[in-house]
Amino acid sequence: MSIKQSVVLFIKLVAKPNLGQLALTEKKQMEFILAVELKKKYTVYGHFYNLKLSNSLLKCRSTLEIRRKHTPKELPDIIVIMMNPGSSVPLDKSYGPRTFTKEEVFKFKTKEIIAARPDNAQYQIMRLMEINNWNFVRILNLSDLRNGNSGKFRNDFKNASKLDKTNPHCLTHFLRKEELTNSIKSKSNTIIAAWGDIAELRDSAESILKQNINIIGLKKGETPNFRYASPYLKTQKIEWLLEIQKELNKNNAYYL
Repeated sequence: MSIKQSVVLFIKLVAKPNLGQLALTEKKQMEFILAVELKKKYTVYGHFYNLKLSNSLLKCRSTLEIRRKHTPKELPDIIVIMMNPGSSVPLDKSYGPRTFTKEEVFKFKTKEIIAARPDNAQYQIMRLMEINNWNFVRILNLSDLRNGNSGKFRNDFKNASKLDKTNPHCLTHFLRKEELTNSIKSKSNTIIAAWGDIAELRDSAESILKQNINIIGLKKGETPNFRYASPYLKTQKIEWLLEIQKELNKNNAYYL
């Protein structure tokens, strides 16, 4: 691959006639678009909140939505689930997230969705949206705890578990079942698993895999581990895009 700003990916799409789709072989081309260009096409929104456990306030985000600008509101094209919210923050620096007890979190019916500043992982998902011409992707996380450093997140998780061992900040908590069911609805009925391999979230990841929904991803070692969507190196980002697209093609999730 070239190290120039634009990297061209060639993705071969093959539709099988016996699946009732038009037989074709084509190449779809997409540039590895820089963040400055992606921001012109997409807007990001999130639900930020503080979770009060004992005398501690935990910074959280329960959902993030990436929408192509000037498109109608409808169901997401697909759902992506990662480990935990990274460095994405409210776009308005003066915004103060509301504080909820765990009991209030369990009763979430509506969420205050506000404009957010995207991070590298979300730009990576925007690139996948460009390949597939998607208008809306919802990103969920195994844990709502906000921390862009995976090592520090482990510490946050352990500290939160000391305050409440049931981990109410996890979307798979048994009292957040309705929220999970509603959050994973999409046109394709598909989840892209891209949460990495953190041991502390193994139970949460296994809970996702038990959902009655199509789940694809790039396996990383033993189940339930899947490769993270936005690795550090640019070449690794490109590789993930190519490999996950192959999985989408095999599962026909591309044809929405």
